[in-house]
Amino acid sequence: MGIAFSLGSISCGFADTSSVTKYRIYDFAIALPLFFLISLGIELVFPHSWLFAGSLAIVSFALFMLAVLTPRLGAIGFAAILLAIYAMLLHLEGRPVWMIPTWLTGGAVWYIFWQALAINFLPNQESKDILSDLYQVLAKKLMLHDQGFVLATDKNQIFIKSAQFRSQIATLSHTLEYRIHQQFCCGEDSAKLQDIYRFLKIAERINEQTRLMYFTSTPLLKQYNPQWLENIHYANQQISQYLAQVSVNNVHHLALPDIDFRTLRQYQVAEEAQNEAITAHSFINKLDIIYLLLQELKNESTTVTITPQIISKPIVLTWKWQDIVSKLINQMTLKSSYFRHALRGTLSLTTGLIVVRSLNLDFGFWTLMTSLLILRPNLSMTWTRLLQRLTGTVCGLIVVGGLLHFQVSTDILPFVFCIAAVLFFHTSARHYGFAVFFVTLFVFAGFSLNGQGDNIMLPRLDNTVLGVFIPLVFVFILTPGWQKKAFPTQLSTTIKGYTDYLISFHLYLANKDPQHIEKLQRHLQDCVVYDTNLFDHWMGYLGEPQRNSQTSEHILLCSRSSNIILRILTQLNENKEQIILNDQIESEIKSATHSLIQLQQLLQQTLNHTELFKHISKQEQLIYQSFTYIEDEIYRLDNTALLVLLSKEVRSFVNAINHQPQ
Repeated sequence: MGIAFSLGSISCGFADTSSVTKYRIYDFAIALPLFFLISLGIELVFPHSWLFAGSLAIVSFALFMLAVLTPRLGAIGFAAILLAIYAMLLHLEGRPVWMIPTWLTGGAVWYIFWQALAINFLPNQESKDILSDLYQVLAKKLMLHDQGFVLATDKNQIFIKSAQFRSQIATLSHTLEYRIHQQFCCGEDSAKLQDIYRFLKIAERINEQTRLMYFTSTPLLKQYNPQWLENIHYANQQISQYLAQVSVNNVHHLALPDIDFRTLRQYQVAEEAQNEAITAHSFINKLDIIYLLLQELKNESTTVTITPQIISKPIVLTWKWQDIVSKLINQMTLKSSYFRHALRGTLSLTTGLIVVRSLNLDFGFWTLMTSLLILRPNLSMTWTRLLQRLTGTVCGLIVVGGLLHFQVSTDILPFVFCIAAVLFFHTSARHYGFAVFFVTLFVFAGFSLNGQGDNIMLPRLDNTVLGVFIPLVFVFILTPGWQKKAFPTQLSTTIKGYTDYLISFHLYLANKDPQHIEKLQRHLQDCVVYDTNLFDHWMGYLGEPQRNSQTSEHILLCSRSSNIILRILTQLNENKEQIILNDQIESEIKSATHSLIQLQQLLQQTLNHTELFKHISKQEQLIYQSFTYIEDEIYRLDNTALLVLLSKEVRSFVNAINHQPQ
């Protein structure tokens, strides 16, 4: 019963995705009867193999397709499939058919009880945790950018690490903003929620500053002013350490470091290094802006005005059956990612069930659970998940082997069971490999308390290997979504975003009214998202089982070049109030816009990835030289020169795709 309660709680945790209290209540009201009916159905069809396989295929496909209607229903559908597999694991002949469904549903009720307590006594705790994670990643990114003050740096490696942090920041920021907007939209406003939103907006402004804080120390600066570099590095470290500790609860008690920026700026730089010191001064200026933003965190909470147009309305299901049927029918095609995922999932689970029943495997339904949990929309994500699942399982079984060898007392097992369950919930959304490790200990402790702990090691390993193999086969067969093939389309989308920003930038300079400022900022945020997605394609390509090192270099080259364009646009955006539209500025904006449009047109004509990478390989060194020069010059140039630089960077890409020398 205790294991069933725990498994029911885990399933309910997967179904609980809303940040709005009333929608959580709706979700629980749907999940509880669905959980009972699904597990009851498993008990009824369990003895009849062909009926079991057929009903599993139909029901699992329907539950997967719930994601078409709303993401929340999709999460409930996934949780219901997981609960069905748990019901298979717990089935024993001779038990009343209602017993396992009641226990599993009771576990879901137990989860809801503790969530209700958490909402009352720890309101907005999940949002606070996400915010804390966001500030910690910002601190790591800021510390990375000042390595050039004290260490020899590899720009390519710094770009990769920085881009990884950017991707994490974008995910955390988007998740938190979505949660807060849903709560605001549904009337769940409070002073603490306003504070969280204010902290989020300041984090986004800090992130924008870090985008312009790349620094590489020159031999002259290191020779003539090593102490100055050390002082800047120390100031950055203090700010980074403060950032890593910030939370809504402790900010008023956390001492802000005392940094004298005037002294840093007035430091006597050797005449021989004056030119090289420009970048260091630019770094100090950005650091000062971040310091001022951190001071804003300590301000008393004020009401934050949110523009209604940017609030995402909660995705609520319409109960008009014609609309529901129409939505589902429109997605019944292999072009639909929902349909492909549902089809892969259904085939994986049904095949797994047939194999398990045919071979009569011990604890064979772990195969189905593994298949469900590692299956992802494309090959790269599935392969990465597969490796994490295998690694976590093997490490967990090694620890289990140690516990069995030393014959751990049954008095200790309940503590192992509870601690492993808590750590599983804590790590499941952050580190899947660790979550698998802890759930392996959780399973061992649970079965040991039932006297079956000695029997799980080999079945757990066998079923995990089988469970990761089956979905991998179906992902290979059904449009695996190779990252290298999708990359040209994403690159074209990114360039289109840069073009839209420049057009909006031109309109802003011509009018300079609040309406255009808001539109300009939205376009800049879109550019940041597109650039992050471009790098994520490279990360996804690295996660694929078969990859070519040269193709990897070409994707990274495009990502780095795109990031240079984004940094130029960010610098222009920061200077926008000082820029006055004249004939020269207008001419350079039009030239840069024309170059971007030309590049986008060429990309649309070259959407074949093989052709694109072949052309880029011919001009690889030229592109590297171009953006290496631009990286060093961004901080030294005025706004007009930045626009010229932007056109230069885009033209180098155009020439690469045209396969023509510059």
